[in-house]
Amino acid sequence: MGSKKPKLYRASLAAVFLIGLTTAPSAMAAETIVMSYNADWPPYSFGAGAQTNGILPELMEEILSQRMGLKVRNVSYPWKRVQSSVKSGTVDAMVTVPTKARLNYTRSSQGIVYQLNMVLAVAATGAARQNLMADPAASTLSRYRVCDILGNGWGKRFFATNNIKPIIATKVVSCLRMTAKGRTDATLQAEAVLRRAISASQLENRLAVIPKPMGTMDFTLLLSKKSAFNAAFIQRFDAELAIMKADGSYAALVQRLRKGQP
Repeated sequence: MGSKKPKLYRASLAAVFLIGLTTAPSAMAAETIVMSYNADWPPYSFGAGAQTNGILPELMEEILSQRMGLKVRNVSYPWKRVQSSVKSGTVDAMVTVPTKARLNYTRSSQGIVYQLNMVLAVAATGAARQNLMADPAASTLSRYRVCDILGNGWGKRFFATNNIKPIIATKVVSCLRMTAKGRTDATLQAEAVLRRAISASQLENRLAVIPKPMGTMDFTLLLSKKSAFNAAFIQRFDAELAIMKADGSYAALVQRLRKGQP
């Protein structure tokens, strides 16, 4: 019985794919999809222009190119430009949190492309580490000075909800240096970003990461409403992503991409 389930599941998803092909030939005819990523968010995405690297572009390359047979062109910009480019239709899509504002100009996949844990970096010694390790909650964090980066929509909503006023910096490394020097007590950011930045800045002996997440960011594929690709393409993408998650290939791919990250 267990061996038959995946076949039936794959067959039903394949039906969704075929519906997409028959109902939206214009979307399927577009041979190249242009994806845009944050140019300064390692290890998730980094680079300049067409020189794009990181976990997210590699993950999407596997799904869109290897699995769906599309040509993919990746570009990296400052985060504000990424969003404006998708809004204007200059690029086709981005991978991020589907906020209400972004959904005004994009179509979102139903499937979660990537989930990130949002954690804290604190001074290696002192009360902040001790108290936040014991109780990593917003109520505890509200007693401390917190640094966040400009453009972090998740952080903005988190801090507003919990009545916390963070100190804003333009780069993660700037936040970390302020925390290391005692100018702030904590930095909130995606875990892999923090660990990568701490290592690159040689702050391992001065900072510690609180491992329990303060929350998570669920990233989906956000397709510009001005793209030649349309709702049928999103259905097709969701079907392929669901197949990958069901057969274990998604988990294996993510594990491979994460390997070697600090």
